[in-house]
Amino acid sequence: MQKFTYRTPRFPVDLPLRLTLEGTTIDARCREISREGMQLEVRQPLPANCRATVSLTYQNLALEIPVEVAHSGSSQEGVKFIFTSEKQRSEVARLVAMLADHRGPTGLILVK
Repeated sequence: MQKFTYRTPRFPVDLPLRLTLEGTTIDARCREISREGMQLEVRQPLPANCRATVSLTYQNLALEIPVEVAHSGSSQEGVKFIFTSEKQRSEVARLVAMLADHRGPTGLILVK
């Protein structure tokens, strides 16, 4: 019997965020999010497997979550969350649920 592993649902978004890496803060945009990670748009590729902290605010929820670069491209980076507590895991789940509930007719959430 073949075992299938499914990814958690991903949601297209357009959220501004800050990525802190080795003492440097980079402005970036989240283009896709799930309970496990996010796809970021950055100006320069990030080093593979590096760790950073993502900071973002959406409505009344402010998050600061450690991440690790899972894959790197010319302008799109995939990062996975590194949860240090169940509270962080719950906050990300809450954010994803809020974003999933508030998508418009295009399925995309745009936040300035």
